[in-house]
Amino acid sequence: MEGKGVTRRQFIKYAGATAALLGLSQSLVPEIARALEELTSGKPPVLWIQGQNCTGCSVSFLNTNFPNAAELVLDKLSVRYHPTVMAAAGDLAFGVLEETAKELAGKYVLVVEGPIPTAEDGEFCTFGLEKETASFNGYQRRKDKPMTVWMEELVPGAAAVIALGNCASFGGIPAANASVTGTKPAQEIVKEISKDKPVINIGGCPSHPDWFVGTVLDYLINKRVPELDKHNRPKAFFGKLIHENCERRASFDAGLFLEDWNDNNPDFKLCLFKMGCKGPVTYADCPTRRWNSGVNWCVGANAPCHGCAEPTFYKELSPLYEPLPNVNFLGINTTAETLGWVAAGATAVGIGAHYLYKQLGKKAPEGGEE
Repeated sequence: MEGKGVTRRQFIKYAGATAALLGLSQSLVPEIARALEELTSGKPPVLWIQGQNCTGCSVSFLNTNFPNAAELVLDKLSVRYHPTVMAAAGDLAFGVLEETAKELAGKYVLVVEGPIPTAEDGEFCTFGLEKETASFNGYQRRKDKPMTVWMEELVPGAAAVIALGNCASFGGIPAANASVTGTKPAQEIVKEISKDKPVINIGGCPSHPDWFVGTVLDYLINKRVPELDKHNRPKAFFGKLIHENCERRASFDAGLFLEDWNDNNPDFKLCLFKMGCKGPVTYADCPTRRWNSGVNWCVGANAPCHGCAEPTFYKELSPLYEPLPNVNFLGINTTAETLGWVAAGATAVGIGAHYLYKQLGKKAPEGGEE
């Protein structure tokens, strides 16, 4: 790094800032510094392909700070293919995918953004051309290459697959009701191709840039896939309910709920649960990490959490601005109205969570994942 004009002191400070931003322990600073040095020297190859997506996760990634996107793409990682930011185009760009799959098999990380359409032989999402030709209106031309074919070629040689964003991880909006494209999340396609290939799902619509950068750093530090939950999401970022750290949790506990957008009191932030907030059923660290360089997050901007990090988004968590008819909160199946009423009663008698369980006829769990 000194050859790049960066002193050791500056580099350690930089690693510490990275740890703080990603919510990692400062005790990991030496490991983070080592990982960043490896990123600079080794430049792990990354292939970033896009399916039925809106490019929102790429845009979110480009807003990362420590390291920033330019450093990651140009200096830290060898991002050999990314259709949004790469300079190459046409056969030159697609040739990089084929070349990497052959020459760096077992070494590259495959990032998938957006789900994969499978209907009509995958023709709903194509990029590049196959070598075979076909007749179109009497003319011979090379066939469009579906993303399903690219997955068949790239998955076997990948060291790991990162499904970035809710759409790639779980299907998201494209896989909602009445999908005509036969959309599947990356993990389903990967399992069909190579059932033992590790897949890391990083949900969110879009995904937070820290979640991606932190996962890459974790992978480099520990030389293995990070600890995942039952949905294959990194526990470091998706280990706690949003509700647990929500800045309006006190209003929920007091039974103070906003029920009309016109009644909002700017001096007292009412709980948005009855306005459709999915925080009680969504696992992510949005309240503590925040977005846009830590400036704000959905609830902080007076909008309910939409549950975009959950596998059930968007299909089962819509309409977005209406409370769920059935809520699985802390293992209790109930309704928003009942839960709101019981929460208010808990405050009235001065009792906390165990009162909720008693009133709802359940035994309080001892902890654990959803």
